[in-house]
Amino acid sequence: MKKPSQSNWFSSLLALLFALLLFFNANASGSMSNVSGTNQIYDEMLYNIPVQVEYDQDKYFVSGYEETVNVHLSSANRIQLNLESNEDTRNFQVVADLTKTPLGTSEIQLRVKGLSTAVTAEIEPKTITVTVEKKVTKSFSVEAQIPETIEAEGYKVGKVAVSPKTVEITTGEETAKAINRVVAPLSNVKQSVDTIKQTVNVQALDSKGQVLSIENPAPQVKVVVDLSLPSKEVGLTISATGSPPSSVEHYTFTLSEQKVEIRGTKSVLDAINTIELPVDVSNIKSSMKKTIKIPTNADYIVSPEEVEVTINPVFVGTNTSFSETSGGQSSTTASSSQMIPNPLPSSESPASSSSTSSTSSSTSTESTVANDIENGSSSEPVN
Repeated sequence: MKKPSQSNWFSSLLALLFALLLFFNANASGSMSNVSGTNQIYDEMLYNIPVQVEYDQDKYFVSGYEETVNVHLSSANRIQLNLESNEDTRNFQVVADLTKTPLGTSEIQLRVKGLSTAVTAEIEPKTITVTVEKKVTKSFSVEAQIPETIEAEGYKVGKVAVSPKTVEITTGEETAKAINRVVAPLSNVKQSVDTIKQTVNVQALDSKGQVLSIENPAPQVKVVVDLSLPSKEVGLTISATGSPPSSVEHYTFTLSEQKVEIRGTKSVLDAINTIELPVDVSNIKSSMKKTIKIPTNADYIVSPEEVEVTINPVFVGTNTSFSETSGGQSSTTASSSQMIPNPLPSSESPASSSSTSSTSSSTSTESTVANDIENGSSSEPVN
């Protein structure tokens, strides 16, 4: 009777152990299933990934293909995905294998090389079109290609120098036969200049002016082009600035040059009819001369660069300038009522400033100052 009792106890204990084992095994399986079910897939879209073309570069020239593609990466491993997404840490390349491709134009399947096994990739597009030719090198003379805007802006093209005058072009055998001329295309001129100096890469053109594929980097040449800027004469007007003495009603001005020559592009010249000269009249109580630099900017060149201005004060309560009290008179048109406390009479308003030259001529015999101006204004503009 004793043995059966022990046997039952042992059987119960064994059954309990099996039950516990099954319980924990079921829970572990459920946990693993939950972990597996919650795995997240991460992805990244990479743009403009370069295509590495594999071929014998000593024998063949390859052209006509898209040099970049887009690649979609996905992985459950976020760290590995980030490594492959980063340009500085990625290991993969997009490759086009042309080692067995015949001469001519073919469609090539792209593949990813060196990618981690934890990451998958899809290439967009999956294929590229490639032209394979035998590689040749030939010499061609180079001509400067001047932008159409140069002549449109009124420039006259003078001497053109290209150095070196000939270059060696490496390309495909059939492409070389299609080369009609080799040019050095110049960039547009952004401001008024009389010389263009540029270093540029040459281009090979066919008979229709289309750019042909040549080996990179393309040969470089230096180009120097002499230009003649369009020019015209414009009048000068005076703008008085500063604070005149209270005893002065206004000033009269005499210019050594009534007109100056400006040079620049046609569009700039068309917008300029006169140039305003600022003249500071602060504390001027007697006739004096000032040399004024003519305002300019990068858009145009002015000649001469400066003019001499004779300033004569006209005092309050009189119609007499300082030069009259000393035996002479300068009755040159007053063109400076701007910024003066008491404006000029209507007969001497700023509207008459454009006729300064003729007014000065009619009174040139009345004073030595006027004679000096008359002699100065008859000189030719300085180039």
